[in-house]
Amino acid sequence: MTPIGHAAVGFVTGHGHRRLAPWVVALGGVLPDVDFLLLWAPQFNAWHRVITHNLSFVGVTAVLVGIALARWRSLGVAATILGLALGGLTHLLTDAVMDGNASNGLGVAILWPFSDAMWSPFNLLEPRDGGVGWNDPLRAAGGALRGMVWEVPWIAVAAVLVWARRRR
Repeated sequence: MTPIGHAAVGFVTGHGHRRLAPWVVALGGVLPDVDFLLLWAPQFNAWHRVITHNLSFVGVTAVLVGIALARWRSLGVAATILGLALGGLTHLLTDAVMDGNASNGLGVAILWPFSDAMWSPFNLLEPRDGGVGWNDPLRAAGGALRGMVWEVPWIAVAAVLVWARRRR
């Protein structure tokens, strides 16, 4: 799923709870893909969906970013941390069930650093090209586009919610 799709899933999820700011949940939904800053590294394919796609990363970043964000924007600390964690969990779940490029194993390493096992309760996409990884960004992005069929409805619902909120 693309960062826009992850943000949309987070936004829609956060919109369902009156005490959570949907944009905070959307931010939490994008945070696990911070590892794309290391796309240039030769080890990226081995790291992606491992180092930042696990419960430890989601928990630590939710607390650290949540405290900083709550102070900066004068938000409730607990609600901000919860929103970021919820967004991170939606990211892990969507990546675990939508892996069309399983270059390092199908799913996400949800218990890393305690276990390298990849977790995927089921997969909506058929991995193709033998998991080319991001060494070939154009082929990898092409594979990611197949997941857009699952992503577009979330983006559409998020857009409607934003539009409805602005009309109030």
